[in-house]
Amino acid sequence: MSNILFHGQKEEVNAAHMREALLGVGAADCDVLYIHTDMTFGLPALKRGVLLAELLGILEGLGVATLVFPTFTFSFCNHEPFDVQNTRTPMGALNEYARKTGRGRRSPDPLLSVYVLGDALNLVDNLGPYSIGENSNYDRLHGCGKEVKFLFFGADMRECFTYTHYMEAVIGVPYRYNREFTGTIIDSGKTASSRVWLYSSYANCRLNPEPVVHNAMHKLGQLRTAVVGDGHLCCFREKDAYATISQLLDKNPLCLTDGSFDADVKDTTYNAGNDYIVSVR
Repeated sequence: MSNILFHGQKEEVNAAHMREALLGVGAADCDVLYIHTDMTFGLPALKRGVLLAELLGILEGLGVATLVFPTFTFSFCNHEPFDVQNTRTPMGALNEYARKTGRGRRSPDPLLSVYVLGDALNLVDNLGPYSIGENSNYDRLHGCGKEVKFLFFGADMRECFTYTHYMEAVIGVPYRYNREFTGTIIDSGKTASSRVWLYSSYANCRLNPEPVVHNAMHKLGQLRTAVVGDGHLCCFREKDAYATISQLLDKNPLCLTDGSFDADVKDTTYNAGNDYIVSVR
């Protein structure tokens, strides 16, 4: 495993280095690994397809029974049908590559689908209509009875930790509500109309610009990190995230906002600028 994967500004990153870093942050010490990705480790040293195959091989080589890749599409939010087998995800090149291998299973969620390699457990089938909340994939992760970890593989936890919104749903924060979306799901060629709900923030809610969850977990020593080339890895237990976010929201239900939300003014204006939605606000 000496082949070079990335040319970093300060170091070359080869396969052995990447594997050692993953083991060092504890990514192999779990039953379920939920992986957010971004190719920030340096300039690619291999052709795109070869590089993605190498990276997926390294992750699978950790020996974790269940790998979960978010393959969110927000299809219904964008007035688009969702094809379980064919709709691409904007959640990163490696996530899309994993999906296109066809070796796993994708949840039929037209907003926040995931692609699971290995033992699918109960993380894909018969999910509820609430993409964030009861009987969602995140809810199944929390209740699966396994050791679950999140891995930020080049991605920045401070920018894309969607699990935080699940915790907001668990607590029931005053600045979010379940918004209904409708559309068409295509699954193995069969078409069906569907209704789903997304835990969305009111338009008059301004989120906290500070990475509150990251900072709290870092202070508690719950994050294991490593610098790899120009990027980094961050790995932590789902149980720790659940406990820490619960404590934060119990202490101050508005801590993830700038504190100015007026609960008497619940503006449900949505996507007023007609922007293409690729994340939960």
